[in-house]
Amino acid sequence: MIGAIAAHQVLSLRRQRTFTAILVTFLSMAAVAGVIGWSSHRTIVRVYDEAVRMLAARGERAPANPFDIKPPLAMLSNMAIYVPLIGALLALIVGHLSFADDQSGGQGRMIFSRSVSRSTYVLGKVAAAAEVLAIVLVACLLIGAASLFVVNDRVPSIGNLARLGGFYALAWLYLMLFALVGMTTALMTTRRSVALLSAIAFWLVLTFALPQFTSGLAPQASLNPVSDPVSSSQRFFEITAKARPFSVTEQYKAASARILETAPAESTAKTIGRVLPIAGLTGGLLVIAMRLARRRDYSRSGADD
Repeated sequence: MIGAIAAHQVLSLRRQRTFTAILVTFLSMAAVAGVIGWSSHRTIVRVYDEAVRMLAARGERAPANPFDIKPPLAMLSNMAIYVPLIGALLALIVGHLSFADDQSGGQGRMIFSRSVSRSTYVLGKVAAAAEVLAIVLVACLLIGAASLFVVNDRVPSIGNLARLGGFYALAWLYLMLFALVGMTTALMTTRRSVALLSAIAFWLVLTFALPQFTSGLAPQASLNPVSDPVSSSQRFFEITAKARPFSVTEQYKAASARILETAPAESTAKTIGRVLPIAGLTGGLLVIAMRLARRRDYSRSGADD
């Protein structure tokens, strides 16, 4: 029954062209990241070649090629920014539509006219969101691998492909968190507009507000990059900085940087520790969604707007 509910939800997203729109958007993001990486690589190589010629004319020794010491996956690091900013919003829409359409269209009453438990219903919807996001991210992974081949003019190594797969697996977990946010807010109210706006507000808090509070920097530091960290007199930011491990967006970015090797190396245990808050919040939202679904009255009419 979980599979049947999931298949129906995926089919519904395809009919609404939501799946197509999300797929195109994600593929565009991956393509843009690849183009930016390729353009940067080409510019740096051209400058380096010119510098080598100038130094050779002077009889001086040229420095090492910067790409010999730069991580191969660094060219795709922009995806770690696109996922929280754009991908999370798209995941919110997937989660929101999973329940809002059933409530406003009356499908919920039809589903529960059969012997379907609320837990099965929720798990089917979650499975549909997981499938859609997984398909999209696998397509992005293929584009990323193709970009590496074009830029480096050789097939990516098994290690780099494994790291790229690990990055997109983390991105999938992060996006599932926001899909569950969309589901939870849709179950909390019968008004579709309120549910969607509540989900967006949650996205704003996690993506912008919480990282600012837990950064340990004065507010002007985000505008002035030369600002020093918060002084000892600003006790408030010293206290909020202690909550940095619970800022899931910051932990996602930090873990992504470690996986792509664009940040200083750290132990595997520490990287896993960065992923735990994301997994914990995702699991908590799943439990909340199940509880809300059990109390939901689908015998009444759908959404008010």
